[in-house]
Amino acid sequence: MNVLKKLALALLMMVPAVTFAQSKIGIVNTQKVLELMPDVKLANAQLDTVNKTYQAQMKALLDEYQKQEQDLSDPAKKYPEPVLLDKQKAFKALQERIQAFREDANQDIQKKQDELMAPIRKKISEGISGVAKDQKIDVILDSSQQGVVLYGSESIDVTDAVMKKLGLKQ
Repeated sequence: MNVLKKLALALLMMVPAVTFAQSKIGIVNTQKVLELMPDVKLANAQLDTVNKTYQAQMKALLDEYQKQEQDLSDPAKKYPEPVLLDKQKAFKALQERIQAFREDANQDIQKKQDELMAPIRKKISEGISGVAKDQKIDVILDSSQQGVVLYGSESIDVTDAVMKKLGLKQ
């Protein structure tokens, strides 16, 4: 009876392995697909425009910073104590404004990038799903993500099929 229980347990443990062994797996290099999409170039151009706007504003703030710093460190200028304290206070406020501007700009640029890339990622995802359905693939892994695919035979690489599905040429 004990042997029968062990045999039944062993058979139950093998069921997931047998099920997985029958699954069809593919890999795709999403980075390669992404680089070939014309929408990415347009998104990057829009991001460059936003970035240049922030850079111009940052340059103006940094120019003002340098001007105030030189004014405060000029030994020839002897300000009365209340004026000096007021200038130092304004200088500190400018430093805080620059830091806040940097953080806000970085967040805004990241938000804009996410906004522009979302439809592109969706399009790639739909292309991958379409290839998976067409080729009856159960699982597709991304070979461009380090640690996701440790090894993948070229025979299971569906990158070219995804690019074809999306109308991309190498």
